[in-house]
Amino acid sequence: MEKILVLGGKGGVGKSSISAATAVLLSDLLPNKKILLISFDMAHNLSDLFQLEINNKLTPLSRNLWGIEPDANIYAEEYTKELIQKMKTLMIQMPIVGMIPQIEKFIDKTFTANSIPLALKNAMFFQKILDAEDINTDDVQFDIVIADFPPTANMITLFEIPEDQVKVVLKYSLNFYNSIKGAIRNVSKMWRNIIKPFDDREQRRELGKEIFNMIVELEKRGERISDLIHDIGSLRLVTIAEKPSFEEIKRARDLTEKYIKLEGVHINMITPEAKKCDFCNILHSNQLKYIKEIKSEFKKLKIWQSKRLKEEPIGINGLKKLAYEIYGVDINAENILNPKI
Repeated sequence: MEKILVLGGKGGVGKSSISAATAVLLSDLLPNKKILLISFDMAHNLSDLFQLEINNKLTPLSRNLWGIEPDANIYAEEYTKELIQKMKTLMIQMPIVGMIPQIEKFIDKTFTANSIPLALKNAMFFQKILDAEDINTDDVQFDIVIADFPPTANMITLFEIPEDQVKVVLKYSLNFYNSIKGAIRNVSKMWRNIIKPFDDREQRRELGKEIFNMIVELEKRGERISDLIHDIGSLRLVTIAEKPSFEEIKRARDLTEKYIKLEGVHINMITPEAKKCDFCNILHSNQLKYIKEIKSEFKKLKIWQSKRLKEEPIGINGLKKLAYEIYGVDINAENILNPKI
């Protein structure tokens, strides 16, 4: 894998459109590279942009471009299935717990992939795609990944989880264990007194070792992903020329600094000047004030600007028009992947 482009910022500023336009343009400029476009936003709209059913399947968008709107539940279940099963088995074999009627049904209902936080699920899928030892998806090995991230708070979580994943998994496991304790709290003293300790301590010990080794592997995988994002990741913040969005990208810059290199800012949906539209010109004038502030605040970074198009950037051709509006018609791939001021 050569480059990971991450687009983030406030909701509604055009992150998905710019992500898709960038992916389409790079696929044209780099015909020999395999490119993946991923949406991590809760409100996926890649299917709408490409006018193609994408959803949870790796979908060819052009000869060398694929897209996916991952269903985090499916990948979380796949990723955690073995760990969850071992922890269930260990819980059932614990003294007292295993003797309670219906406890296995309770564990099956409580300890599932569906109960894992969405941010952790998304991070699991992101790791599956990015893992240096597991980057083949449906026999396609990607050179460039373009990720449309959710607004800032959830974006930070996606960066944090690979680094702190073991803490997250352990916290989740402890919460689950506490729920089991709550389920047995009403067991009578008499019932507890007649329970004999199990004789399978050695089996429980081996299960504990297996769970420990799996958690160690999670930690190693998290470290690999964190290093990968830090080494080849490139964050681009998308904003519009308004105060709330401007303030959001400043917060995003500060909060992501230790995870990924910020290499550019997209100022999107600028209203063109109009000779016969006073309202348009007032809006444009207000935007110019914030454009100036954005350029001053991020003066050490590449700044891209794009005007609001007359037509929505829908389909491959519409996305190409947006890409040319952002990057210019004479742009080369290197200036997109590794922008210079």
